[in-house]
Amino acid sequence: MGFDWPHIHGVLDKVEEELREIREAVAADDFDHARRELGDLLLITVNLARFLDTDPAEALRAATARFSARFSALKREVAREGRTVEACTLEELDAVWNRIKNHAITAIEKRA
Repeated sequence: MGFDWPHIHGVLDKVEEELREIREAVAADDFDHARRELGDLLLITVNLARFLDTDPAEALRAATARFSARFSALKREVAREGRTVEACTLEELDAVWNRIKNHAITAIEKRA
């Protein structure tokens, strides 16, 4: 019907707008509003998936699988160091997470 963005850039701008609205609602301690804006953000990301020619449900499944694999690797790495996830600071966990993520990206690039 013509009510669509001509380019992906308009969709990306809308994603940023919805995220900004969530930030503003959270800053105002208006979590009901933040939840409504989250719905808008989810809806626009489904539209973004269309522009990227991908199935949003499959993209979510793949992201969940990557997260699960990386979290399992994080737990193994922390245990290898003789610690538990619960005993680590957020900064320590983030550093391990980034090492795991970068290792995965490097492995993918080597296969390409």
